[in-house]
Parts: sequence; structure tokens; C-alpha cells
Amino acid sequence: RAAVASLVPGRSEPWVAAAARSGAMVFADVGWDETGRWDLAGLTDLAHCQAFLPNAQEAMRYTRTDCPRAAAHALAEHVPLAVVTLGAEGAYAVDAATGTAAEVPAIAVEALDPTGAGDVFVAGFVTGTLANWPLADRLAFAGLTAALSVQEFGGSLSAPGWAEIAAWWQQVRTCAGQDPAALQRYAFLEDLLPAAARHWPLRRAVPTIGFRP
Repeated sequence: RAAVASLVPGRSEPWVAAAARSGAMVFADVGWDETGRWDLAGLTDLAHCQAFLPNAQEAMRYTRTDCPRAAAHALAEHVPLAVVTLGAEGAYAVDAATGTAAEVPAIAVEALDPTGAGDVFVAGFVTGTLANWPLADRLAFAGLTAALSVQEFGGSLSAPGWAEIAAWWQQVRTCAGQDPAALQRYAFLEDLLPAAARHWPLRRAVPTIGFRP
């Protein structure tokens, strides 16, 4: 139903077009353009993508704009769904089909290891899209999963599951002094999470490669 591609300037991957033709939604990110051209025409596989998720710097360079939100609107002229990650500010998205735009602030956390956080964000956004959630809920969920992942060490091992998300939601609702508006932003989780959540924080597997004894 969905596939994730990492676009490379000047390179086309046949499987991307094949996946789109078969009915899969293709979600794409992109790396730094080492050529310095920053030419959208060089991202030939973008034509087969449902969504494009660059970071703010990448989006502004590809669109020749000086504002990541303006960049998202410019990208929406080339792809049905443009999502620009804003780092500590959160994320901004534009749905070209409906003209809807949404922005969700980031969750402030103490980051231990950012490895794989971008991939976790994309996975969270794909999950919400496949479930037909509203655009803002998809951004909030993607940002939440990424925020939880950076609080653990180790790439894929840090990606949260439903148990971790449920434990976080249970914890933040019981903390004093929470902003009601911020809690309301994640109220959609109520209908998704298991009724009985384990206590936060949960014990996680810890990667050992690269650690000295």
C-alpha cells in the first residue's frame, strides 16, 4: 500500500514508477545535493510520489524561497502532499488536492541520539496517511514518534511502538501544569491506543555496537 523512497538528483529508480503504477503510495525524502544545483527537475521520480518530505533547508533550496512554509506551498505544485520538517519548530504540510495547510509544533525533549529520527517521522506520517487521518493529526503523530525516538540510543531500536506511545500519553495527561491546548492536539490518540498502558518510561533494548566496555 505504501513505499518510501530516498530521491537522488539525476538518478531514477525504476521501482518507484512501478510501485506507483501498482497503486502504492510513494513517500519520498531527499538528501543534501552535493552537486549544488538544487534543481527539482533532477528529481525525476518525484512525479511518481504521493508525498515529498524534505527538511527546511532542502525545501528552500529546491524552491528558491527564503521561508520553509512558502517552500511547502511551492512544492505542492509538484507533488500532491508536501511536508517540510522544521527541526525544533515542528513541521508544516500542504495538501495540494484540498489546499489544506497544517502546522504542528515539535515536542520539547532531551535528545540522546537523533539517529533515524527522520525515518521514524516518515514512518509515522505514512501510518497516519494510510489510516486517512486529518493532516494535522498525521503531523502530530509523526512528530511524536520522532520525539520519542531521539530519547533512546540506536537507530531502528529507538523507534517507538504502540506501547511506548500509550505510556507517553498516559504520563503526560497525569503531569501537573500541562498546557490544555497542547494536550488537545494529541487527543486523537485516545481512540487508537490500548486501554491499559504500562508505566513510563519503558525498558528498551540497548545497542551494544560502538560502545566501549
